[in-house]
Amino acid sequence: MCSLNSIIVAIILISMAMAKQLRTQDAIGFPEVEEDQNSVNKDNRQPVYIPSMCPDSELYYPGDQKDDWICDCRPAYRKGPCQDGEYLVLKPESAIPVCEKNPCAVDTYVPYNGRCEQLATIAPCRHMWPIPAALSVNATNLAVTCERLNLESRFGEDASPMVLVPCPPGCKRSINGKCTPVVG
Repeated sequence: MCSLNSIIVAIILISMAMAKQLRTQDAIGFPEVEEDQNSVNKDNRQPVYIPSMCPDSELYYPGDQKDDWICDCRPAYRKGPCQDGEYLVLKPESAIPVCEKNPCAVDTYVPYNGRCEQLATIAPCRHMWPIPAALSVNATNLAVTCERLNLESRFGEDASPMVLVPCPPGCKRSINGKCTPVVG
């Protein structure tokens, strides 16, 4: 916990120093908790809200280089800068995100298949089994859909779901996955 606080303080200090260099007005940064832990920066740096650097609907996101920062939209279908009970959406006919009433009234919950479901959960995507999927916002069309999870093994290979054929009667599966006759 102490190291996380140190990281947050460091981010704020770095952001303030960068803001001072880029603009003549004073800047105050507010660290934002990354909503999607799967898209955290490789150095575990978090986005920062700096009112003098980015518009209200955007956060100052870290890139993969130490001095690489960019203003970008807050995550769609999240509260962001909106009032309680609203979330940020990008209408198809517009390039400016707007706040809209969240029919589910709770941040991270969105309407999906006639129900309020939580983003980044696998329960609403059971219909895709055995393909691992979670409810998320499609980055291309900003629609709420079940997106296939990219699970890689520790060797960098795709970890496709293992299909186990049932063992024939009188056999059981050993620890190495092979069917062996039951002795007894």
